Amino acid sequence: MTFMKKTVSAGLVALSVMGALAATAPTAQARDHHRRGDDVLIGAAAGLAGGLIGGAIVSGSQRPVYVEPQYDYAPPPPPRVVYRPAYYEPAPPPPRCHFEWVENEYGEAYRARVCY
Repeated sequence: MTFMKKTVSAGLVALSVMGALAATAPTAQARDHHRRGDDVLIGAAAGLAGGLIGGAIVSGSQRPVYVEPQYDYAPPPPPRVVYRPAYYEPAPPPPRCHFEWVENEYGEAYRARVCY
């Protein structure tokens, strides 16, 4: 029960008790002291009414309240990873190169790279 509900409930109970006391408080009058039957009945009725009202207020504010629980669901599984075999052609062999001495049309010799 929250602080506000407790305060309001206590205030209403105190207000009903004070109202019952104010309604049943005798006024100062000079009269015959042998007639008290009416005052007792009025006081008893006011006390009974105040008790019923106060009990209804207090009992109504303390009943249990069902709160539906909030469930935490598991996250979905990660996507499935599928590995497929990949077939590649083998790389061609590197070129086989070497250097040779070659002559041009004027008879001059030079080195040339020959690959096959």
